[in-house]
Amino acid sequence: MGKKTTLILSAFFVSALLHAQQADTLAVLQQRAQNENADFSFTESQLNEDDDAGQTVSAITGVGNDLYLSEVGYLFSPMRFRLRAYQNSNNDMFINGIQFNDAERGVFSYSSIGGLNDATRNREGSPFFLMNQFGYTSVGGADNINVRAGQYAAGHKLSLSGTNRNYRARGMYTYSSGLMSNGWAFTGSIGYRWANEGFVEGTFYNSFSYLLGFEKRFNDRHSLSFTTWGSPTERAQQGSSTEEAYWLANDHYYNPNWGYQNGEKRNARVVNSFEPTAIVTWDFDINERTKLSTSFSGKYSMYASSALGWSGNAADPRPDYYKKLPSGQISGNVFNQPLSDEDVETWQNAYNYWTSAKSHRQLEWDAMYFANAQQNTLGGEALYYVENRHNDQMAFNFGSTLKRDMEKYGNITAGVNVSTTKGMHYKTMKDLLGANKYTDVDKFSVRDYGYNSSMIQNDLDNPNRLIGEDDKFGYDYNIFVNKANVWANYQFDKSFYSLFFAGRLGGTTMEREGLMRNGRAANNSKGKSGTAKFLESGAKAGATFRIGGKHVFNVGLGYEENAPLPYNAFIAPRLKNDFATDLTNEEVMTAEASYAFNGPIFAFKVSGYYTRFNNVTELDQFYNDQESRYTYLSMTGVEKEYMGVELAASVKLTSNLTLKALGTFNNAEYVNNPNANLTYENESETTQDVVYIDGMKESGTPLSAYSLGLDYNVKGWFFSINGNYYHRGFIDFSTYRRLGKVLGVSAGENGTVGEDGNKVSVNIPGQEEFDGGFMLDLSIGKYIRLQKGRSLSINLTLNNVTNNTDMKTGGYEQNRDDAYDDGRERPYQFSRHSKYYYAQGLNGFLNVGFRF
Repeated sequence: MGKKTTLILSAFFVSALLHAQQADTLAVLQQRAQNENADFSFTESQLNEDDDAGQTVSAITGVGNDLYLSEVGYLFSPMRFRLRAYQNSNNDMFINGIQFNDAERGVFSYSSIGGLNDATRNREGSPFFLMNQFGYTSVGGADNINVRAGQYAAGHKLSLSGTNRNYRARGMYTYSSGLMSNGWAFTGSIGYRWANEGFVEGTFYNSFSYLLGFEKRFNDRHSLSFTTWGSPTERAQQGSSTEEAYWLANDHYYNPNWGYQNGEKRNARVVNSFEPTAIVTWDFDINERTKLSTSFSGKYSMYASSALGWSGNAADPRPDYYKKLPSGQISGNVFNQPLSDEDVETWQNAYNYWTSAKSHRQLEWDAMYFANAQQNTLGGEALYYVENRHNDQMAFNFGSTLKRDMEKYGNITAGVNVSTTKGMHYKTMKDLLGANKYTDVDKFSVRDYGYNSSMIQNDLDNPNRLIGEDDKFGYDYNIFVNKANVWANYQFDKSFYSLFFAGRLGGTTMEREGLMRNGRAANNSKGKSGTAKFLESGAKAGATFRIGGKHVFNVGLGYEENAPLPYNAFIAPRLKNDFATDLTNEEVMTAEASYAFNGPIFAFKVSGYYTRFNNVTELDQFYNDQESRYTYLSMTGVEKEYMGVELAASVKLTSNLTLKALGTFNNAEYVNNPNANLTYENESETTQDVVYIDGMKESGTPLSAYSLGLDYNVKGWFFSINGNYYHRGFIDFSTYRRLGKVLGVSAGENGTVGEDGNKVSVNIPGQEEFDGGFMLDLSIGKYIRLQKGRSLSINLTLNNVTNNTDMKTGGYEQNRDDAYDDGRERPYQFSRHSKYYYAQGLNGFLNVGFRF
């Protein structure tokens, strides 16, 4: 009887164990399916139009055991969700323990590893208050990707994908030898992504990716690895537009960036990028409890984004330029009815033209070629051309990390990081559009100073230089950044609590080197700016309390002083060497608390956080429609607050069915009115002002998002359905429209005063809040075990099944006031004609993977 009971209990235990293993395997496969699907594909076409510096979602992807962080990045990515609304520069990406964030902008270029999903799957994620083995992380957390060849599972994997997003098809092949008996390991991965036209008309996609690595394990203590990768890409971009243009085109994905040339579609905004990178890593196991890892990396980033240019004598070629829209051609205000009979007729004629043919609302390439041909016959200059804006970079990084297990005294990880970066920024002439001549002078300065003034010269040492295709012109400068820091993480564990402490100390230097002597800053544009130096530091502490094995409480406090980003440090970097006024370290103060319950049926986590940024420096660069010239607006002393609550829950309804809930409510806003320096590209002087932005919200991400879903796993199948609701998204506000000089006020000793010197209240323009919206997402997958260790996985993901095409993912106000300089109201109200991006409607991703 006892033997029978033992056998029954043993069988029950083994059955339960096998079922749990199967569930775990399916959970891993489902996560892999998400990774396959999240290949930098949601918003790459919607990056910043001028410098393409935006990124996709901001989330920590390698935290598999966190109920909230393991889901939020993928679930909310169609709406460009950023974790806690932090800027992407507050998230770090490490590879083999070396930080790979761009030293100038502070962000990681996800396009550099695009199409390498399998090769970059080995990663560790770390929130700010979590012990990790690779570095001191930023307030937004970090990921560390392990690309050592010996860490890849042996075998082959071939995957083919089809989608209707930015690209249409993707193929990837990966081979890894695993660690062989001779101590060698090899891995290689290649991929290709392609679209003759993406889901947005006029866009295309062409990208090849590769990774090659090898590792030699000399003995039980020493190994050396080398890995190189890159992803050369050419892609055409989507442009934003106004609601009027979208309405006229009857399409929220209308793209003003393209037009017909000889009957073929041509896009004016094309990005070419390639960032070949290599890293060498030496691992030294000093003894059983002490390990040293040292890496050295180098990369050369080549990035060019094309843009249409035109001279001061040419009509604006943009098809959605306000004077070409029906509401921009009338003398009355379309929002103040009724209109005069003449305005109604004018509006109707413009409407009929816009809607009668697709070519009427796109770029007119043939007309631009014709205009330049006419100039050639007269011996004149190019009226229209296409330029390439280059942001190249060469960077070298060194990092060494020592890990020590001190047994009952805890664990410590300490390291040193050193990097040097040279950013190279310049313009080249891509296409003269049939013109014979273009002179390197500033078109806005010609209008103000005339052709005989030295102020118009972009390069005084080579005045009136004729420019051919591929020649540099306009601006040419380098930014040098050197960084060094030492850091340490320490954790002490007991059965019911853990204590965590971390700190870092470092320094940053930055310098501009002008390679052209600009006529608007003849004595302060060419040569070196001098070096700005910053001493940086940071400290954080956290505690974890475990009660009864199911209840976990976490608290954390942190403080940092960081150097400003070099991208923001110069008031007019294309023009001259001047640093921003009162440039100093930026302060970050943050606190966080969370509670988690982990049971066999129910799991739950809730977190609350508060973060404040002080002394932040920000730079806006834009074409100023109000004054018809390129403008730099440098803000110093910016203060911002971020706070919110995050919630995640999971309930196992049956052994195969799980209910999941996820939600976040954030507030992220500016909390002061910072000082500003305003510089125009056609002037040598800089004027000081105040920007009235107290209470303005962070843009480009929903501040609140909620999800409810079901996961079902059975016999190698997995199904999921998620309903996601997003709201409290805000438009990117115009700093120019909130300048004191635009609002007619200034900062006095006793407060804000008007033009007459009397104290006044400030009527600050409000910030548009987008309407909330719902998305339904579905996925289905099947995992099939084959003979000889082979397997086949098939997964299909459908996003936005209800085809909601009315959800705005972002947008920005136009930099133009609603009144003329004399105070009269403009007929065309720019404040009511902002530009927007919309989330894609129904879209899918089918992936088939074969392991052998």
